Amino acid sequence: MERPLITVIVLVYNAGSYLAPCLESISRQTLTDFELLLVDNGSTDGSAEACDAFAESEPRCRVIHQENLGIIGGRGAGVRAARGEYLAFVDSDDLLHRRMLEALADGCRSTALPVACCRFLPFLGEQPPEVPDEPGEQLRFEAPRQLDALLHDKRVEYSLCNKLYHRSLFEGFDFSSPVIYNEDLYLNWHILQRVKGMAFVDLVGYFYRQHAASTTHRPLNPRALEDQLFVASTILAEAEGDVLEPSVRAFYYEKLLYLDSMILRQENARDFCADHRRLRAQLRTGLAEALASAHLPLKMKGAALVACLPGPFYRWLCRLLLTDRR
Repeated sequence: MERPLITVIVLVYNAGSYLAPCLESISRQTLTDFELLLVDNGSTDGSAEACDAFAESEPRCRVIHQENLGIIGGRGAGVRAARGEYLAFVDSDDLLHRRMLEALADGCRSTALPVACCRFLPFLGEQPPEVPDEPGEQLRFEAPRQLDALLHDKRVEYSLCNKLYHRSLFEGFDFSSPVIYNEDLYLNWHILQRVKGMAFVDLVGYFYRQHAASTTHRPLNPRALEDQLFVASTILAEAEGDVLEPSVRAFYYEKLLYLDSMILRQENARDFCADHRRLRAQLRTGLAEALASAHLPLKMKGAALVACLPGPFYRWLCRLLLTDRR
């Protein structure tokens, strides 16, 4: 069988009514040379049967049924079964711009780089907002700029889902993660260390659906806090002595700010008092270095100054102005 250009891997677990729009947005892609691989990760709500029914009507679609192996285990199964030259990952409740695959494939081919990225847009409701249909400028992030962009450039995002990867990047790759939160950042950090650069296409190509069951809308729990600290600490340790170390130190400090503000926004913030004290101590210790950093945005420096002040003002400010990011 001839290898398709792209394998689109969709991890499916109890996707409900969101599954059909997701699969339709993939089927309508302007680039048609792809296979659609649905990995049913132990669904119990009828999603497994919906996958089989869709595969009967879409000749490019295959289905794998397996026990629930988690997000990373499920995606790993998809990678091992994929036939495409490139791999794209899609969550089963999200939507694709009709030109996403075309734009990302063009980005890889025109730059001769093994990874391409597009914009990622969260949305509420049934339909995403209208966005331009034509891709904008194309950028080339030469190593190590792709890693710096992953950590700091909001157009790039941490997600695997707004990117296209050459399959060779996963040869011998340990497709596992010690964390269940921030796992995309953890994996992308290690994947993008393998490449000489990354293309960026200015197209809002991936629409991330926000709803009550979304990870970003769940209350903070100790595992989420510790996982994010673990990922940030791992990246910091691996960058020590590297040309990227100043950039990574700024990323780490910003992550501390984010997690501390997240605690202060919780209704059960008192449950995280010890974590708040630990983060606040790290913020104060690193304040002088953060203020001098060329890699920390000015607004983050302002937040750092306010965060280190005594009293309840910063907590009030966090609850008033800030919202959770992914």
